[in-house]
Amino acid sequence: MSETALPTPTAGMVVIGNEILTGKVVDTNSQFVCRELNALGVELKRITIIADDFAQIGQVTREFAAAYTWVFTSGGVGPTHDDITITAIATGFGVKAVRHPVLEQAIRSHYKERCTEDHLLMALVPEGSQLIDVPGRLHPQVQFRNVFILPGVPELFRSKFQAIKPHLHGHPMILREIFLKADEGTIAATLRRTAESFPEVLIGSYPNFLKIEYTVKVTVEAREPQPVTAAFDELVTRLRDIDAEIVRVT
Repeated sequence: MSETALPTPTAGMVVIGNEILTGKVVDTNSQFVCRELNALGVELKRITIIADDFAQIGQVTREFAAAYTWVFTSGGVGPTHDDITITAIATGFGVKAVRHPVLEQAIRSHYKERCTEDHLLMALVPEGSQLIDVPGRLHPQVQFRNVFILPGVPELFRSKFQAIKPHLHGHPMILREIFLKADEGTIAATLRRTAESFPEVLIGSYPNFLKIEYTVKVTVEAREPQPVTAAFDELVTRLRDIDAEIVRVT
């Protein structure tokens, strides 16, 4: 990292729901967040999946908030009995869960005479929260301190994450790729030596069993261009020295 570069922001994600842990619902939100944060240059450090457990939701979210720049939660923000994320987070941080007047007005306007006290549970926020407008959505996104409290429904999660993105400023990775017709065992020592020579660079190896074009993809990435270029050039030279067949590079 150059002397002028800012520290890379970090993130943690808390996926909440019995339905995830029992396999009734497949979690796709964490995969989405991985891709989005990587593109933004935010280093996602940890993802955890927990049950609809009041004490655990508050404790884990508080711990993540202390450890990372930003935290994203997924699930538990609807109107039913197991939607306890808001009140659990509020309790975990030692604040009240209160009705936000903007959310209450939006919910009452939407449901009109059909509005129930259960609908109004969706107007609750941890005291001190702020709202982020989500174009095309009734319900704004809730941010409590450095925690973004998101719904579990993938369509809603993704649209609300798009509204969050302008608030996230990272340090994107620079990536080079090498596609090979080789066996991982024959190139492992070469990758290891290169990784040892460039400790600031991440070198990955990914076998491919589905395409005829190549059998292994090797990635070289870091947050500064110079070490990526140096490691990439050295790795290509070393692979050629052991007669590894390089199909293409990007």
